[in-house]
Amino acid sequence: MKALALFICLIGQLLIAEPSVLTDPQAAEPSAQSDQGAGSDINSLFSGVHSQSGLKLEFTNLPSRPYIGEIIAVNVKLTPVDLASGNIEYTLNNESGVRIFSDTPKRKVKEDGVYDTFYFLVQSQSIRLPDITATLTSTGATSETLSGSSFNATTLSPPNGFANVLADKFTVINYKTTPYNNESNVVIFTVKASRCNISDFSIPNAIKQGFESKLSNVGESQMTYYAIIPNTEQNLVFSYFNLQKQRYESVTIPIQVDDDTVSTGQNDLSPTDARHTELKVGGAAVTILMLFGMFYWRRNKTYLYLAALPMFYVVYALLPNQKLCVKKDAPVYLLPIKNGTIFEMTLQEEHLESEKEVGDFIKVHLSDDKVGWINKRDICTN
Repeated sequence: MKALALFICLIGQLLIAEPSVLTDPQAAEPSAQSDQGAGSDINSLFSGVHSQSGLKLEFTNLPSRPYIGEIIAVNVKLTPVDLASGNIEYTLNNESGVRIFSDTPKRKVKEDGVYDTFYFLVQSQSIRLPDITATLTSTGATSETLSGSSFNATTLSPPNGFANVLADKFTVINYKTTPYNNESNVVIFTVKASRCNISDFSIPNAIKQGFESKLSNVGESQMTYYAIIPNTEQNLVFSYFNLQKQRYESVTIPIQVDDDTVSTGQNDLSPTDARHTELKVGGAAVTILMLFGMFYWRRNKTYLYLAALPMFYVVYALLPNQKLCVKKDAPVYLLPIKNGTIFEMTLQEEHLESEKEVGDFIKVHLSDDKVGWINKRDICTN
């Protein structure tokens, strides 16, 4: 009975007590708000990874004193790797004395960070590298802005014949020389170079010059170039600054005039070993005389029949070249190369002496003793 009375007493106290969280829904609200507050704190903690990402950006291996005209490498390191493993966009501002040479940096991912290398062309003596900011495109996390440092570049004092380029390597891989007119020849050559602003290449004292094709990269650049020089020159000589050896290096292209044309491919300019037409005609004439001599000696008509073939060749070679009708305003190309250099336009419909065909081009003689190439599409149709 005592236990029953004690139980009834406890039930009564519960009934007359203040509402609890178990019986009053309004009493549960503070607890819910507290839970929401805790959840908000957790969310803000994780969102802080984006607004305060912890991304760290720093320069590594900066150049000390580059040359004006040199392509320099600027290395930046982004950490930590786990956050910087996605796509990274960079913002570059406030640089001076340099311009970006390659928009896409070269990347290496290592255990201690992401290393990106930018390449800049030095343009003046006073240099300031850009301020750089990194942004992760996947999350929007942004690093603090890395302030660019300032330093001075060295001005070169080049010798005569300097071609205005600096390079780790600069190699002429093939070349060709053909007559341009009675006073000059045109030399065309292909070059491969590394860490070189090949767009600045220029030969001093050339009558006329320019690019036939050009591909500019930091690792390897390539160009096909032409220069018109006096036909009294025995060599085409120029120099460049070798960045690896820290000195000027001379390049010599021997002038070996070849009347045969270059290949139609822009990357195939190797000289051919074909003989001149005069030598071929002379050889054929000697053969004819020898065969006639054998005929008079042995009185065998077979030698006359054999002499017919070189005779036909001599007659064909000595015939005047065919006249070709060319449209008005037709471009005259320096070489039979697609997208080649146009050095003249026909002022009216002209009838020009033609020699040979190479692909879509025909070699013609102009009225001022110059030689050029006409595309077949510019030949008169009537």
